[in-house]
Amino acid sequence: MGFQEGRRSCSDEASSVVVTWLQTEQLSRQNERGEECSGLTKTRKRKGSASLEGVFLGTVIDIENPFGETFGKIQENEKNLMMSTLYKLHDRLAQLAGDHECGSSSQRTLSVQEAAAYLKDLGPEYEDVFNTSLQWILENGKDVGIRCVGFGPEEELTNVTDVQFLQSTRPQRSFWCRFRRAFITVTHRLLLLCLGVVMVCVVLRYMKYRWTKEEEETRQMYDMVVKIIDVLRSHNEACQENQDLQPYLPVPHVRDSLIQPHDRKKMKTVWDRAVDFLAANESRVRTETRRMGGADFLVWRWIQPSASCDKILVIPSKVWQGQAFHLDRRNSPPNSLTPCLKIRNMFDPIMEIGDQWHLAIQEAILEKCSDNDGIVHIAVDKNSREGCVYVKCLSPEYAGKAFKALHGSWFDGKLVTVKYLRLDRYHHRFPQALTCNSPLKPSNKHMNSMSHLRLRTGLANSQGAS
Repeated sequence: MGFQEGRRSCSDEASSVVVTWLQTEQLSRQNERGEECSGLTKTRKRKGSASLEGVFLGTVIDIENPFGETFGKIQENEKNLMMSTLYKLHDRLAQLAGDHECGSSSQRTLSVQEAAAYLKDLGPEYEDVFNTSLQWILENGKDVGIRCVGFGPEEELTNVTDVQFLQSTRPQRSFWCRFRRAFITVTHRLLLLCLGVVMVCVVLRYMKYRWTKEEEETRQMYDMVVKIIDVLRSHNEACQENQDLQPYLPVPHVRDSLIQPHDRKKMKTVWDRAVDFLAANESRVRTETRRMGGADFLVWRWIQPSASCDKILVIPSKVWQGQAFHLDRRNSPPNSLTPCLKIRNMFDPIMEIGDQWHLAIQEAILEKCSDNDGIVHIAVDKNSREGCVYVKCLSPEYAGKAFKALHGSWFDGKLVTVKYLRLDRYHHRFPQALTCNSPLKPSNKHMNSMSHLRLRTGLANSQGAS
C-alpha cells in the first residue's frame, strides 16, 4: 500500500512536467521553428510533435501554472513516461548520495551530461523529456528529492541553461549503513558524556586533594610553631642558667635543628608559613637582625616577662591560655561538616602522670565549651602521640560551635588544632557513642581550666585603667 501511494503521489508531481514540456514545445514552434533548447542536452525535434501540436492546437496554456487544466488532456502514455523519468533519475541520485554518505563512493552529484547519458542508456524516450523535467523542478520550487545546482552552491537558478549538477536531497542508505551511522553517533555521544563525567571527577578529586593537602600543611605548620616555641623557651631557660650563652637563636639554626636535611625541601612551605605565623601572631617571640661571623642573620629572641609579673604569669597545668589566631575562611570551614571532631595537641602522653589525668582533659574541653549544650561524648586517646581527643555532638551545628571555641587555642603550652571526623568512622572507633544522647556538663562551677584566662583578662583591664 505504501509503495502504491508513493507512486500515485509522484505521478501527480510528474504529470505537471508534461504540461511544461508541451508549453515549451508549442511556444518554441510558434516563435522560432527549429530553435534548439540550450543546456547540457539539446531538445531534438520529435517525430510525434506534429500530432501533439495538432491535439493542443488552439488551446490556451498557462505557462506559470504547470498544474493547469491541460494536464487532464495529456495522453496516459505521456504521463507515464514523465513519471518514469523522474522515478529513475530520483532513484539514481538517491543511491549515489547514499553511497557517498556511507563512504563507498566519493561522488555525491551527477553532472547534467552524466544524467543525460544515464537516461539515454535507459532509452531515447527518457532523454527527450530531460530538459523539460529540469525546467519543471526549477519552477516547482518544492523539494521533490532532486536539487539543481549551478556553478556556485548558493547560486539562484531560473533557467535550464544554468543547471550544472543534480543532487539528491533524500539519500538512500542501506540498513547496514544506517545501523553503522547510528552506532557511531551513539558511541560518539556516549564518549563525550563519559569524557565530561571523567573531567568532573578529576576536578573534584583535585579539589579534594588540594583541600586535604592544605589541611595537612596547616596542621604541620601549627606543630612546627609549637616546636619553635619550645626550642626558644628552652634556650631562654638555658641562658638564665648560663650567662655566656647568647639570648637569641639564628632562624636557620632553629630550622636545621627541627627539620632533617632530607625533609627540608619538602617542608619548606610549612616552615615559611610557621615563620610568618610567629611574626604575625606570637608576641613572645621577637625577630631581630644580628651580625654573626661577618654576615647578617635573622634571629629569634624569647622575650622574658618582667619580674613584677613573674608570679602572675606562672602558667598552671591543664589550663587554657588564650587564642593563637582569629578564625577566618582559610583556617575554618564555612559550614559544619559532621557532628564529630578530632582535637590534636591536648596533651603529651609521655608527660602525663597517674591514671585519671584524662579526666582533666575532658573537664577542660567541657569548661571551654560551657555554653555548648550539644556535646554528648568525649574520648581521650591516651596512647596518641599527637594528644588526640575525640568529641561527638548532637548535630553539625553544635560541632561547628565547638570547633570555633577550640581551634587555634593555647592549652597547657600547646597549640590546639581541630578537624571534622566522619560519623561512621567515629562510631566504628567508639561503638558506645551510638547511644549517647545526653549533653555533658562540667563537673563543677569553678572553671579551673579557665582561671588563667580570667586572671590575664583582669590584669589587662587593670593596666588599661591605670
